[in-house]
Amino acid sequence: MDVIWHKVWHDLWHHKARTLLVILSIASGVFAIGAIFGMVDHLLGGMDSAHQASQPAHINIFLNTPIDRDTAVSLTRLPGVAGVEPANRLSLRYKTNPGGDWQDGTVTMRSDYDAQEYDLVTLQAGAWPSGMQIGVERLTSQFYSLDIGDQVIFQMDGTDRVFTINGRIRHPFVKPPLFGGEAHFFADAAGLARLGMPEGQFAGLLVRVEPYSRAQAEEVAGAIRERLSKQGYNVAVTIYQEPDRHWGRDFVDGLMIVLRVMAVVSLFLSVVLVVNTFTAVITQQTDQIGVIKAIGGSSGIITQTYLAGVLLLSLLALAVALPLGALAAFASSRWFLNLFNVNFDTLQFSPQAIMWQVAAATAVPLLAALWPVLKGANLTVREAIATYGLGGDFGSSRFDRFIDRLSARFLSSVYATALGNMFRRKGRLALTQLVLVIAGVMFLVVMTLVASTNHTLDNEMARRGYDARIGFVRDQRSERVLNMALALPEVTAAEMWYTHSATILREGEQLRDSAGLGAQLTGLPPDSAMRRPLIVDGRWLQPGDGRVIVINADSAEKNGIAVGDVIRLDLGLLGSAEWQVIGTYRIISGADFATEPIYAPLDAVVSVTKQANRGTVLYLQTNDPSLAAVTAVTERLKNEFEAQHMDVALFTTAVKLDERAEIDTQFASVITILLSLAALMALVGGIGLMGALSISVVERTREIGVLRAIGASSPTIMRLFVMEGVLQGLFSWCLAIPLALLFSRPLANALGRAMTGAELDFAFSGTAVLIWLLVILVVSALAAILPARAATRISVRQSLAYA
Repeated sequence: MDVIWHKVWHDLWHHKARTLLVILSIASGVFAIGAIFGMVDHLLGGMDSAHQASQPAHINIFLNTPIDRDTAVSLTRLPGVAGVEPANRLSLRYKTNPGGDWQDGTVTMRSDYDAQEYDLVTLQAGAWPSGMQIGVERLTSQFYSLDIGDQVIFQMDGTDRVFTINGRIRHPFVKPPLFGGEAHFFADAAGLARLGMPEGQFAGLLVRVEPYSRAQAEEVAGAIRERLSKQGYNVAVTIYQEPDRHWGRDFVDGLMIVLRVMAVVSLFLSVVLVVNTFTAVITQQTDQIGVIKAIGGSSGIITQTYLAGVLLLSLLALAVALPLGALAAFASSRWFLNLFNVNFDTLQFSPQAIMWQVAAATAVPLLAALWPVLKGANLTVREAIATYGLGGDFGSSRFDRFIDRLSARFLSSVYATALGNMFRRKGRLALTQLVLVIAGVMFLVVMTLVASTNHTLDNEMARRGYDARIGFVRDQRSERVLNMALALPEVTAAEMWYTHSATILREGEQLRDSAGLGAQLTGLPPDSAMRRPLIVDGRWLQPGDGRVIVINADSAEKNGIAVGDVIRLDLGLLGSAEWQVIGTYRIISGADFATEPIYAPLDAVVSVTKQANRGTVLYLQTNDPSLAAVTAVTERLKNEFEAQHMDVALFTTAVKLDERAEIDTQFASVITILLSLAALMALVGGIGLMGALSISVVERTREIGVLRAIGASSPTIMRLFVMEGVLQGLFSWCLAIPLALLFSRPLANALGRAMTGAELDFAFSGTAVLIWLLVILVVSALAAILPARAATRISVRQSLAYA
């Protein structure tokens, strides 16, 4: 056994470049597995753990009219209610210096910050809000560079109220500013009273049910709504939360799909690299195998020797890849979780990732190397010593002769030789191509996902014909709003839509909406060009339609509603009526984190609600659709409306181009991770090609000597091997394109369903094909340089002494 280990150590030490290449080949795959599996584990576990620790309310209820504490507490007597905590949330405009522009923001108030029950906010630095001192949400603090001691000016009834920041607070359920979320602040009851909400009045309820189930939560929410309706209070929005699942999981799930695919591919690439690498080792030491057999060494001894070398190299690769993979998983998870306001500052290791890394670095290389090792160990003495390593049977098949004729006719001698050399070892060529093709397919698939996402968003924006929309806190006279809007010369068209919260009923039972955010009956002109959602079944509204609606496709699927069915909409104080479903639409999430619209003709909505000449949301088209121009018009109108005490609802007010920018920002983090993985695939492919060309140099040592002897220069020999690498890269590029077309569409559909609720509008990236051509040519050339330089250093004497 000492002799075996002596040979293993000798081979490792005296072939340092090859040892480094083997370790790098194994470590690259093991690193990818650790980074990807670790990130998946950290993301899902970190998000869910943080969510559960915040004691999330099962139901968040927002009211149009505030209630007092006694009314809120009385709701705990309803069956199934485990607890109710009243709270407040106001949408206001703020600025941080007197000469600055007004921006949209939100102020949250909790009755007692030291005795919170649900949706716990935590103090990160400073003190809790008190009077004219307010807290700032930590993501707001980071994004807008606001800190303790800074002043914030709020606009209230035309006057400015100045507050001082005295604390930095984490809220578990706020939309990150990086994704277009508003600035978020915190006040106590006294501070909020200075902003228009009297002490002891609450416009929000945090509710927990017992026992928890989604059905139980919906039943309790319906009972609360009915109780409050009888007391004259109108529920605006109802939001449901799962107690064990983070609210951002649906967004991250789409990324997880791609990450898991990448992890499996990385593991497979690691296997291919190991097979390729140890084929190189056996090829280089075939003569040594013959000597060992000649002096009495058995096939078992040879197998033990080389598998011991495999195990040692695998352990060295694991020592490199394990900490690097853990650090990469932690760093990427920390960055991503911070976007969702989840603390992840302590270095953690994923047991699942470590398990997969150990398996990938030990069992997988041993199994992968078993085939080339057994093949070498079973050679006879004569076969081993006589092996030349050139692929002596090359030229005997029709395909080989075709390659010879093709290259001789169309290529120069150097390039013809490179093409022939590429096909000498077809098994190794297949393995190398497998690595390069997979890398190419992954890159093209990722870029196609990016292109499909952008194409989907382009189509979604095209369905939004408005340039801006302005929502109001309370219903307004439509004629008055439209006159004010059309008085601006920049406004070319304007429409008022009427919205009212609704509960979907069928046979007296409440049905589930798609996202748990509540439903909203939305009345609009049937021929409106301001907005038309993506219709997936049935049709859109038409002039002359009566009491018909178009509902969300997810809600229809969850509740078994089909086009043609009749359902009842309960509008609370405005009564209820039956409506026929004529179509279903799909939401492309991103800019519409709001209640689920149920679209209906405006005349039909007026006939049911008796709210003639009333509207809730103003849609605008302008003569200059640029962001700056539309923003200026929107701000001017908002100021005019506020001056007339027509309170603007900041949550439903937006500029279309801002909405697009917010959606792009949401997808930017996912795209960054996908592109990083694509780069990793290209790196692994380059390492595989370098290993294959290194074997080729070893096999053709004597051939290189012959070329030297007849006058071939170092640049000629180097060009020969670099061209062989480039040809392999070009060949893999041709194979990757059709395979990417085959796999990218189903992956795009899966990613779209997970992240947007709808399949992406597929768009294969032609630009990515050209980019990958450039990348693979550069990677192939760079991967070939090291083996090519090794070939140029071989002298005639060394080549003749070889083997």
